[in-house]
Amino acid sequence: MLVMTTGRVAREWLFSGKRGCFNLRRDRTAGGNMCALLVFGWLMLTTGGDVCGSATQTAPAVNTNAMPLAVLRQLVVHRNESIQIKAIEYEISRKAHAAERGIFEPAVVASIEHVDSQRPNNSQQYANLGLYSVPEMDERNTIYDGGLEFLVPSGARLKAGVTLRELNNNLQPLRKVGTEYESFAGARLVQPLLKNFGPGPTLARIRLAAVASEIAFQEYRRQLILSLGQAESGYWDLYLAQEQERLTAESVGIAEKLLADNRARVEVGKGSALEVLQAEAGAAFRRTRMNEARQKVIETATRLGSLYSYVSGGTNALPWAVDAPELESEEPALSDSYELAFQFNPDFIVRRCQLDQEKIRVAYTRNQRLPQLDLKASFGLNGLGLSPGESWDELGRGEYPVWSVGVELRVPITGGIKERNEYQAALMAKRKALIGLKEIEVQVYNAVDAAIQKVRLYRDNVASYKAVADFHQKLLEAQLDRLAVGAIDSKTVLETEEKLFEAKVAVVESKVLYKRAQLEHEMICGTLLKARDLETTRELLSARTAARLTEAGYSAPAIEQFKRTAVADVNRALTEGASRK
Repeated sequence: MLVMTTGRVAREWLFSGKRGCFNLRRDRTAGGNMCALLVFGWLMLTTGGDVCGSATQTAPAVNTNAMPLAVLRQLVVHRNESIQIKAIEYEISRKAHAAERGIFEPAVVASIEHVDSQRPNNSQQYANLGLYSVPEMDERNTIYDGGLEFLVPSGARLKAGVTLRELNNNLQPLRKVGTEYESFAGARLVQPLLKNFGPGPTLARIRLAAVASEIAFQEYRRQLILSLGQAESGYWDLYLAQEQERLTAESVGIAEKLLADNRARVEVGKGSALEVLQAEAGAAFRRTRMNEARQKVIETATRLGSLYSYVSGGTNALPWAVDAPELESEEPALSDSYELAFQFNPDFIVRRCQLDQEKIRVAYTRNQRLPQLDLKASFGLNGLGLSPGESWDELGRGEYPVWSVGVELRVPITGGIKERNEYQAALMAKRKALIGLKEIEVQVYNAVDAAIQKVRLYRDNVASYKAVADFHQKLLEAQLDRLAVGAIDSKTVLETEEKLFEAKVAVVESKVLYKRAQLEHEMICGTLLKARDLETTRELLSARTAARLTEAGYSAPAIEQFKRTAVADVNRALTEGASRK
C-alpha cells in the first residue's frame, strides 16, 4: 500500500568556489528556487559532486555533507535506478501504444509479374476462337499492379489501385495487331458484418495498449512515490540518529563533569571513592552509548545514500540531515483523504485500469464468437489499347465498367471451441479484476483511517514527552545544586540524567514518528508528488526520458565513461582494502 506527501522550499542553492559545495540563502526571484534546485541536481548527476555545508547539529566525527530535504528529493528523482527503470518501461509502453495505432496506416502495394504460358486448347476453347483458332495457346504477359491498402475503424479493408497488363500471344499476328495493353482501375472492399464488425473489435488492441501505457505511467508514479517516501523516511531516521548522537554527547558531558567534581571533592576530603567509581562507570557507559549512536548515524546515512546511488568509501562524504521535523496544527480530514486516495493513489488507479482492460477483452471475445460474415464488393473501369496511353484513354472514357457484390460466410462446425473458451476466460478475468478493485478499495479505507490515527497519536505524544523532559530537566538542575552541597549522592543524579536522556530521545522519536505517519498518509492519498511540486505529466515524462536516453545518461560515450569510472572506483576500493589489511 502506497502513501504520499509534499512541501515547498523557498530557498536556492549557490555553489561556492569549492567543487560540490554550496551556500544557502533566501530566494529573491519567483521561480528561482526550482530552477536553482534543478541545476544543483543535474550538476550532482554530471559531476558526481558532494553537498557540503555547516550543520545545525553537533559536529559529527565522520566526513559529511549538509543535505537539505529538498535537495535529497531532487537527487532521488534524478539518480534513483528504480525510478529510471520505471520511466523507461513507460516509454516502452508508449511506443507500443503508438505502434498499435499504426494499424490504420495506409500501405502502398506494388508488384510486377511476368507470365510465360503454353497450353493446348481444348475443343471448346478451339471453337470459341472461330477464325483465329489455333491448336495451342502461347502467351507471354507482364502484369504491373499498384495500389493503396488501408483499414478503416469499421473493420473494413479497402484497396484502391490500378493494373496494367502487357499482353503478347500467338493470336495477335492472326488479327494483325501487335502487343496489346489491358488496363484496370478500381477499388475492392471487404467489410465484416458480424465478427470483427465496428470500432470495438478494430480498436481493441489500441485501447488495450492505451490502458497498458496508463498502467505503466501509474507504476512510474508509484515507484517515484515509494522511493521519495523511503528517502524522506530515511532522512528522518538520519535526523533521529543525529539527535541521539547529540543527546548522548550532552549526557557524556554531564557525566564527565560530575566525575571531575567528585574527584575534586575527594582530593579535598569531602567525597568518597565510591562516588568517583559510580561517576566513572556512568561516564564510561555513556561514552559507549555515544560510540554506538555515532555508528548508527553512519549506517543510517549510508542506507539513505543508496537511494540516490551514493557509494560509500574513499573520499565520499555521508549525507547530514539539516532540516528538523515540524508539527502541523491542522490534521487531515477523513472524508477529504478518502476522496484524494481514490483520485490519486496509483495502486487504486492501476486496479481500475486492469478492470478496464478486462472489460475490453470481454467485449472483444464476445464479438469473436459470432459467425464471420463478410460483405465483398468491387467496382472498376477497364481499358484496352495498342499502347499504354490508348488503354488509359479508353479507361478514362468509362465505357467498360465492372462491378461485383457478394457475401462470404464462415462458421466453425462446433460453434467455435477457441472463441468460446477465450470468452469464458475473459469473463473470469474480469471478475478477478473487479474483486481486486474491491480489495484495494477496502485497503485504502483502512489505511487512510489508520494513518490519520497515527498522525493524531504521535502529535499528542510529542507534547506529552516534552512535558516529561521539561520535568526531568528541572529535577536534574535541582539535584546538581543539592549535589554541590552534599545533600545527595552521584548515583541519584546519574539516574535522573538517564531519565532526562530517555525523555529527550522520546520527544525526537515522537516527532520522527509523526513525520512518518504524515508521510504514510500522503502516500496512501497519492498526494506526495503534488504536495512537493514533483507531479509530472505523461508528455513531460516522455520528453525527459527521451533526453536521458539520447543525451544524459545512456548515450554510447556516456556508457563508456560510466564503465571507466566504475572500473576506477573498483580498483581504488581494492587498493584501499589492501592497504588497510
